Amino acid sequence: MKFTHIILIVILVLQSTACRKFVTVDPPIDQIVNPAPFSSDAAAISVITGIYSEMMNSATQFSAGSTTFYAGMYADELYYYTPGSRDEFVAGNLTQVSHDAINSNFWQPLYKYIYAANLALEQLRLSTSLTPTVKQRLTGEALFTRVFCYHYLTNLFGDVPLVLSSQYADNMSLPRTAQPAVLAQMWQDITTAAALLPEDYPEGDRVRPNKWSAKALESRLALYAKDYGKAASIASELINNHLFVLEADCKNAFLKNSREAIWQLQPVRPNYNTTEANIILPASNATQPTYLATSSLLNAFEAGDKRKDGWLNKRVFNNNTMYFPYKYKIRMNQTVSEFYVAERLAEQYLIRAEANIMLGNIEPATQDINLIRTRAGLPNTTATDQQSLKKAIEQERRIELCFEWGHRWFDLKRTGHTMDVLAPIKTDWSAKDTLWPIPIRQINLNPALTQNPGY
Repeated sequence: MKFTHIILIVILVLQSTACRKFVTVDPPIDQIVNPAPFSSDAAAISVITGIYSEMMNSATQFSAGSTTFYAGMYADELYYYTPGSRDEFVAGNLTQVSHDAINSNFWQPLYKYIYAANLALEQLRLSTSLTPTVKQRLTGEALFTRVFCYHYLTNLFGDVPLVLSSQYADNMSLPRTAQPAVLAQMWQDITTAAALLPEDYPEGDRVRPNKWSAKALESRLALYAKDYGKAASIASELINNHLFVLEADCKNAFLKNSREAIWQLQPVRPNYNTTEANIILPASNATQPTYLATSSLLNAFEAGDKRKDGWLNKRVFNNNTMYFPYKYKIRMNQTVSEFYVAERLAEQYLIRAEANIMLGNIEPATQDINLIRTRAGLPNTTATDQQSLKKAIEQERRIELCFEWGHRWFDLKRTGHTMDVLAPIKTDWSAKDTLWPIPIRQINLNPALTQNPGY
């Protein structure tokens, strides 16, 4: 997929919001206020492609590593070697010191891509020049992108403004929308996206969302919503699809050509593979480390688990042995061989297993857990009933999805384990800490925004 032909409109939309709040975007040129509908398939494809490109173009945003880093620290996966402002995330004690990081890494880019998706949807609706199949596919991709962004917004902040148009004047004073209403819109969008998107990957690599990317996100949403029948059913569709195969070696799950991948983001920065690897992997033995695995996570690995060797690496620094994430293994290289995995098949096995546990379907749940454990070189689970299997699936999700897109933090929240797991290791942990604060800069710009309780 080529990222060099991003047309002017998406560049202006994305750049104009880079340092400013989404609801206060002034139109840089008339096209943003009343842009012409897409005039060709190539122009429309370039706009949507530009969104994915921008998602990987900056290290300091949710889609290029920040969700893994900050949510990992906020849970019990990671800490940062050098003392500083990140310590607030490790301690679970977020003050206004952390607001700038939350704003620039999460709130701003998430709404930036929602704005771009909304603009694309409007122009797709107006266009009469596009091939019907292209128009349908790109509409599905834009809807998928909007749902993907709201998934992280709602899980991090709770109630958030629901922005469904590119009309900046209308959006500039939007209040927060109750989370159930946001989720209802997400359900509508993801169902429509799955119906519109093709089943194949149009460009070979798995970097454009297709029907199965939408289905994968839909099964996750169903699990979070405790709609276990739907979650298990959709996960089964993906598991039974010939496009996807669990890699025999866990080390191969994050490669460019991994058949386990359902949706990946393609690196676009020169000489980079993933930004995440560039930040984490030490440049030399003399380079101070950055993000390190906690002793809590290290101790959670069972003896003989291949994932510990495959997805963790270690180094000695200042006479201390330290472990760091190693799912992505190439720091800088002119040849791109690792893509950034946003969705993969192993998660679908775990979704189906958990859903079946909650439905009381013990045997199929056990089979899915054992399949993941077998790849990891572990014996079958000893869990035999619903209660013990709940603990087993929590363990497998913790290990299998470690250092990936904040899964651990979101799992602790949705299963009600934040207090018993995090209160003993965090500073003054309380119920209010299950949501992050709305960045104060956003509240100053938009008085209709209210702060989360306790901040």
